[in-house]
Amino acid sequence: MAFHFARQVTDYAAAAGATVIAVEDLTTLETRGHGRVNNNRAAQSARRQAVDALTHTAAGVGVTVVSVPARGSSGLCPGCNEPLSRPGGYHRAWCEQCKIGGNRDHMAGVNLAKRALLGRGQAVRQRGRNPQIRVIEHAPVRRCRDKMCPTPSRPRHRRVRRSLPTATPPVGVNQTKTVPAPQASVWDTVQPATPHGVTGSREEHTSPKPATSVVGSMRSM
Repeated sequence: MAFHFARQVTDYAAAAGATVIAVEDLTTLETRGHGRVNNNRAAQSARRQAVDALTHTAAGVGVTVVSVPARGSSGLCPGCNEPLSRPGGYHRAWCEQCKIGGNRDHMAGVNLAKRALLGRGQAVRQRGRNPQIRVIEHAPVRRCRDKMCPTPSRPRHRRVRRSLPTATPPVGVNQTKTVPAPQASVWDTVQPATPHGVTGSREEHTSPKPATSVVGSMRSM
C-alpha cells in the first residue's frame, strides 16, 4: 500500500513537471525514552513507511523529497501568514483579510509547497536522511480565482432510479420474433395406472365358478 501511494504521488509530480516533493517533518511525534527496540518499533509506522517508499520511488524519476517544518501549516494563511478562522468547523479554514479559504489539508499543502520553494537554497543534507528545510520563510500567495466567501454547503439530492431507454432497431433489419414452445399439459405427462395384479393386456383372466356347480357338488356328498 505504501508503494502504491508513492507511485501515485510520483506520477502526479512527474506529470506536473515538479522536481521537489515536500513532506511534513514530524520528528516531534517520534517515540522516545522507551528503549532502543521499542523506539525502533514505533518508528516503523505507516507514516514512516509511506515517506520511505515515496523517497525511493521519486528518486527513480529524478524528483527529490524534502522535509519542511509542519508547525502552523494548517493554521496560518498562505497569503498574509495570519491565523485562520474556522467558520465551518474544524476542517474548514477562512481568512477574512485575504478572502482565502478551503479545507485545512488544502491550506496546509499550499503552505508546505511555499516553504519548500522558498527554502530550497537553505536545505540541510544529512547522511541517510532526506534534505531538511529548517527555516520558515514567508511570501504572499496570490489568489488563483475570484472567490470572496466560503463555499456554501449544498443539500444532497435524492437518487432517482430511472428506467433505461429502449433500444431502437436499425433501419432495414428484420427483427426475428421468438415464439415460445407450448407447455406440456399435465395429461400428457401422467400415464394411467394399471389395475392391481395386471401386468399387461395379454394376461388371461380366470372367470369365477358358477354357483350352480358348487351347490350340485354339495348335494352329491
